[in-house]
Amino acid sequence: MSIKGEHMLRGIRVVLCTAVLGLGALVAPGAAGAVTFLDHFTLDSYHAGGGKYTPAASSRISLQEGLYVAVVQGTFSYYGAINFVVPQPPWTVLCGTPEGAPQFSSAGGAGPVGFDSEFVFARPWTAELCNQAKLPVRWLNFQEKFGPGDWGHPATLTPQSAPAPSHTYEYAVPGRKGKKAAFRLLDIDTRDNYGSLHISLRAATAADCAGTQWQAFGVGSEAECIAQIPLVKKHH
Repeated sequence: MSIKGEHMLRGIRVVLCTAVLGLGALVAPGAAGAVTFLDHFTLDSYHAGGGKYTPAASSRISLQEGLYVAVVQGTFSYYGAINFVVPQPPWTVLCGTPEGAPQFSSAGGAGPVGFDSEFVFARPWTAELCNQAKLPVRWLNFQEKFGPGDWGHPATLTPQSAPAPSHTYEYAVPGRKGKKAAFRLLDIDTRDNYGSLHISLRAATAADCAGTQWQAFGVGSEAECIAQIPLVKKHH
């Protein structure tokens, strides 16, 4: 991330906020334990062209109307690897506890990491901002396409208060008939990034609607959530 991009991450601090491995058999709505992954694809945090966003990573299948779940796993860095060893100006400290390498490879190379799709858990910073932020904190730069020109951070099925040890999260995906699921990362400069996210897509099940999880899909009740589970047939 370039120095120019720091305004974006300061805002985050305030908010705190590939191959297909098994194209599935029939999945009946509400069938307990019937979880079938429909597609697997990768979102690389690195892009040589720079720019404000990574190129979108999209499913190879088109969705039906209804509710889906994206299972997202991976870690990455928005800063060159040298910053985790010797923070480069204007950074003065390494904030948080990084992990030694990304979970999944990237065209940007490798090095220590401090980000996943839900949390910033380590990054180079100034001592003052590090003390204020108290990492880890949630952030919103992992984005899902909800409609034409409409991108935003997707809702997790369960509340997250700390990074998952596996860096794996389940996100609600509303299906739009004939459209593909698409995801991207917001970053002012993607040329120093490395690490990738692996994304697996499946139809929602009744278990995904249980408790308060139906709220993540933006529906009015558990029953409405179950009623919108798509009937997914085998893809050839």
